[in-house]
Amino acid sequence: MKFKLTATCQSLAGAFLVAAALAGCGKHEAPAAEPLPVVADGVVVFPGEQDPPGLRIVSVEADTHRALTVPGRMGWDEDRTVRVWSPFAGRIERLRATVSQAVKRGDALADVASGDVGQAQADDQKAQADLRLAQGAVQRARELGTAGIMSAKDVQQAEADLARGQAEAGRAHARLAQYGVAAQSVNQSLTLSAPLGGVVVERNANPGTEVRPDVQGPPLFVISDPTSLWVTLDVDETRLAPFKPGATVALRAAAWPDEQFTAAVVNVGESVDAATRTVKVRARVANPERKLKAEMFVNAVIEQPGAQPQLPADAVFLRGNQTYAFVQQAPGRYERREVQVRSAGPQSVTVLGGLQAGEQVVLGGGLYLNQLMDAAQP
Repeated sequence: MKFKLTATCQSLAGAFLVAAALAGCGKHEAPAAEPLPVVADGVVVFPGEQDPPGLRIVSVEADTHRALTVPGRMGWDEDRTVRVWSPFAGRIERLRATVSQAVKRGDALADVASGDVGQAQADDQKAQADLRLAQGAVQRARELGTAGIMSAKDVQQAEADLARGQAEAGRAHARLAQYGVAAQSVNQSLTLSAPLGGVVVERNANPGTEVRPDVQGPPLFVISDPTSLWVTLDVDETRLAPFKPGATVALRAAAWPDEQFTAAVVNVGESVDAATRTVKVRARVANPERKLKAEMFVNAVIEQPGAQPQLPADAVFLRGNQTYAFVQQAPGRYERREVQVRSAGPQSVTVLGGLQAGEQVVLGGGLYLNQLMDAAQP
């Protein structure tokens, strides 16, 4: 019985030792606390002066010459373009010009049969007949007045009738001459002619087409000089400064990727489009080989000498009413600095002060660093 008690005690002691060992194996040491960034005097210092993962840096560049690219569209040079309508109602009898045909000033474009032209010719013929009658009446009145048979008042009346006849004859003849209509007969025929030389770039007329001057539809003919074109640029209002009359712009077209065309700014619009916030800028480009075409899309590049440095808009943030950026002093060390900027478009800002060329600025992580600094302040 004594042996059994001893064995039992030994068994209990063994069990206790095993339990103690197991309890010791289940005990873990508390993990060491991860070091936190240190904030002092407006500077955030990360542990080990190592940049946190994912933090992006951008450099402030000293850009003395910046190339600005804006979209544009080619069009006819309106100083060398004319649109032709019929000045009288009628019907087109014959077409004498077609698209892409070169014409000189005065060349025939189309023949129009018009009752209005016939009426104008008849008015001219009538005015000429009245003028001849008035001339004869004046001659007789003067003779009779000299002989004392006709009073001076009647002579003056005859001379006044002659003056009115001359004015009416001149008006009727000038109306026909203005449009090159024959005045010798009443043929009701009008020949539309080219007001200036160039190329017929558009035709909206067919034989038999009825034309009316009181219905302003598309022009019957458009004549332009395609060796000179206009380009209309849509310039963001914040990038308008380099676009001044006389400034040189380089044009690039997808059809001619290896060529560059030089244009000169002619006019800068006086208003900003309320929807797009852009200003229309017009430039003229010489096109002697006629490679550029009207309605062709192009990109216009203009140099901005002395341009101030720019940054992505994500590199700055607002704190109250002030603008700040985080500047990298060294790896893992970032200073919060007040800066002066202005908008340079939807995705960039122009640096006016607070940053020097070559400095490194945090891109897109400024708010995170700012939260760290604000949290560390008492």
